[in-house]
Amino acid sequence: MSELKATVLVRLYPTPEQAATLQAHCQEYISTINVLVQALDSDMLPEDASTKDFTAALPSAVKNQALRDARSVLKRSVDLEVIPLLRKPICQWNNQNWHSDGDTLLIPVYQDGQVGQIAIRWSNVEPVGKPGVLRIKRKRGKWMADLAYTLPELEPTPAQGIMGVDLGVKVPAVVHVIGKGNRFFGNGREQRAKRRQFYARRTKRQQAKKVRAVRKSQSKEHRWMRDVNHKLSCQIVSHAQRQGVGIIRLERLAGIRRRTARTSRGAKARKNLIATWTFHQLASFIAYKAERAGIAVEWVDPAHTSQICPACFHRNKATDRCYVCAECGWTGHRDTVGAINNSRRTGRRGHSAGAAVA
Repeated sequence: MSELKATVLVRLYPTPEQAATLQAHCQEYISTINVLVQALDSDMLPEDASTKDFTAALPSAVKNQALRDARSVLKRSVDLEVIPLLRKPICQWNNQNWHSDGDTLLIPVYQDGQVGQIAIRWSNVEPVGKPGVLRIKRKRGKWMADLAYTLPELEPTPAQGIMGVDLGVKVPAVVHVIGKGNRFFGNGREQRAKRRQFYARRTKRQQAKKVRAVRKSQSKEHRWMRDVNHKLSCQIVSHAQRQGVGIIRLERLAGIRRRTARTSRGAKARKNLIATWTFHQLASFIAYKAERAGIAVEWVDPAHTSQICPACFHRNKATDRCYVCAECGWTGHRDTVGAINNSRRTGRRGHSAGAAVA
C-alpha cells in the first residue's frame, strides 16, 4: 500500500534559556551542513563518510541527519550549477530522536559540552499518523516546528461516482459529477480584487524602496492564497463525498500560466491574475485531501477541454464565459464545459502525476 505525507505546523514556547540553546543548536546545524557540502564536493570526505569522520557540537543522531542533508544539498547543486550557502538557522531530528508528551516536546541538544534532553512547551498536537522528521525553525520572531507524518493511503471508497474539476482565474473551480450536475466554488471577483490590493500596496512600497515591507506583503499574500486554497479544496472534497464520488479527475497543469496569459486582457490582468495565483497548490490540496478521504485521483490531459462540445464533440471557441456549439446548438458556461470533459477523460492515477506547473 502506498503512503501519503502530511506536515503539521506547531508553535513552540521556549523559555529565554531554551530559545538561546535552540538558536545556537540550529546555527551549528546549518554551519555543519555548509562545511560538509564543501568537504564532500572537494573530496575531503569520502562518499561513504559517517559521523565518525567529522566533528560537530551536535548529538550523534543529529550529526547523521546533517550528513544526509549535506548529501541532498550537494545533489541539488548539480542542477543549480553552484553550491548554495545555507543561511537560515534550522535543525532537524529524525523520528527516533524526538518525542511528545502532551503539551511538551522532548528533543536532544548539545549544551555545556555534553548531550542532554530539553523539554519545550508547545501546542498540543494530536498524532495524525506515523511521525517522521521534526524540523525546528524561527519564523518572524516565533519558534515553529514542522512535524512530518506518514499516512497510510485509504482504500478507494465503494462509491462509483466520477467528478471532473476545472480550475481557472475568473471562476476558481467548477466541478461536474456525472449524472448529478455542476457546482461552482470560490468567488473569482473577490479574489481578483484582493490580489489587486496586494499588488498596489507592493508597488507603492517598491517605489519607496521599502524592501522589508515588500517581502512582508509578499509573505502575507502567500499565506492568504494558501488559506483560500485550503478552504476551496476542503469544500470540493466534501462535496465529492456527499455526492458519492469515488474518482476525482483533475487537469495536468503544465502550461496553464502561458495559456491564461494569452487569454487574459491587459497588463494588469497578467500581473495580478497570472503571476500571483497558485493553480498547482490548489490542485495538490484537492488531490491529497481526496486521497485521505479514500477517493482516487486521476490526472487528465487538459487539451481543448473548454472547446469540445459535451453533446456532439464538435470543437468551438467560447465567446467570453458562454459556450455555444455551432454544430448542435448546445449552450452552457465555458468552465462547466471543461469540468464535464474532464470527468469523461481517463488519466494517470496518483497524487503527483503530471501536476507540474510551467
